[in-house]
Amino acid sequence: MTDVKGPRPLRGARSAPLTSAIREENFQLSAAASAAAAYKKEGKFPQRVAARLTGNRWFWALFVAAAFALPLVRSVRRALPPAPPVLGSFPAFSLVDQAGHAVRDTDLLRHLVIAEFTTAAALAEGGSPLAKVQRRVRNTGEAVHLVSFVDTSSSPSGGPTLAALAKGAGAGAWRWTLAGGDVKRLEAATLKALRAPEGGTLAGRLILLDARGRVRRLGAPSPAEIDLMMRDTGLLVNMEGL
Repeated sequence: MTDVKGPRPLRGARSAPLTSAIREENFQLSAAASAAAAYKKEGKFPQRVAARLTGNRWFWALFVAAAFALPLVRSVRRALPPAPPVLGSFPAFSLVDQAGHAVRDTDLLRHLVIAEFTTAAALAEGGSPLAKVQRRVRNTGEAVHLVSFVDTSSSPSGGPTLAALAKGAGAGAWRWTLAGGDVKRLEAATLKALRAPEGGTLAGRLILLDARGRVRRLGAPSPAEIDLMMRDTGLLVNMEGL
């Protein structure tokens, strides 16, 4: 007998589904690779921008200019506290300092002055609050001067001299003057200029004078009051160009 053979299958008919699956898989892999490349490129974009900026000299010039300009703008726009009011004019006087030289009210003009009224006994026993103030104003050059008006009229003979009192208080040779003599009249005239009640005293008070000899602040030597006096001193130094 002769075997009957059917029609032979077309070449590639069985491999068609396999080829389609391979193409689909290759397409998916290509899409995934493209997405990964795009993500990688996008992630490097900020780094490239930062590298270009930091490598540009104009960027650094603008950065430095802004760093210096911003604090200046803030300081200019900052509201300054008001200047201390004028309380009265300091009276004229003529006394003697710790070196034996005459000291007058005109010698204090063109300087800011922080002064006190005290006695030789009080200065020898308890010192002076101007010692703390002297440390606070050490960087003001010749703009600020300190004066202790020391009543030596009632000091016993043989008591400490102004030079000894100045040394004991740590008074700087050119910063801090001890003006001695009969300062009771000067104290009374100062109280009158400040329109204070009669019979008052300025002992234990600090007085701030501007460069024209006007009283601008009167306060106790407490830490808070000294801080306010330092604030007013700084304002007056800038306002009067000292």
